Amino acid sequence: MINYILLYKIRKLVKKILKEKIEDGEIATTPRSCLGCLADEISWEIYYLFKEREDRKKEGGQQATGDEKSEDSK
Repeated sequence: MINYILLYKIRKLVKKILKEKIEDGEIATTPRSCLGCLADEISWEIYYLFKEREDRKKEGGQQATGDEKSEDSK
């Protein structure tokens, strides 16, 4: 399930960072560039990285619980 609140917070932070970098001249802009579109793409990538990390943590916790149960049955 997608956590849109987390995605919105990520997008807002990414947009802020991009604006700062543009002001500092670190990112070139063109008349056709869309800062919101770029922020959306980066936000989705970050979101999936967070989601993947959460899933790994859940799997690790469940795996440890499963190991304890198998040791109890011995």
